[in-house]
Amino acid sequence: MLLVGPSLGAAVALDFAVNHPDAVEKLVLLDASVYSEGTSNMTTLPKAVAYAGVFLMKQVYLLKSVPLRLYATYLAFNGLPFDTCLDWSNVGRLHCLLPWWEDATVAFMNSGGYNVSSQIEQVKHKTLIIWGEEDQIISNKLAVKLHCELPNAIIRQVPDCGHIPHVEKPSVVANLIVEFSQDD
Repeated sequence: MLLVGPSLGAAVALDFAVNHPDAVEKLVLLDASVYSEGTSNMTTLPKAVAYAGVFLMKQVYLLKSVPLRLYATYLAFNGLPFDTCLDWSNVGRLHCLLPWWEDATVAFMNSGGYNVSSQIEQVKHKTLIIWGEEDQIISNKLAVKLHCELPNAIIRQVPDCGHIPHVEKPSVVANLIVEFSQDD
């Protein structure tokens, strides 16, 4: 199969490819969140403190708030009109409204994030790395780092595009994936 993973989904795809190498023929990673820099210091955070923070956020709805989600959407996309930004912000906060969200947030904080960086060099599959040139969420430097660490990777930058190239420039991304899938 051709396995595609955007953002944190790229970490899941990479993890799957390492643990089930025969199931994957090629890998496509879009603005991959495969390094957990900056989150590992949360592993020492006592669970009670983490829950207190999430509870406080729950009371003021900070992480669920429209202004914060608008800002996150602004960072994720490049030059999005306000009405579209508002729509994507509402979609982006849906998971925060689920009843188990607080427990999942604390578990993620205490785990130090989904860190697959130790698995990167184990990936032997042909890999296409696609990255939005204007990504404000994950630095392009990490795209270059990932490209250097993956032995069979090629990298393609998408101009005038932020963190979600498959949404911002779907035809460009689709063409890159089709071309990659047909290349032997």
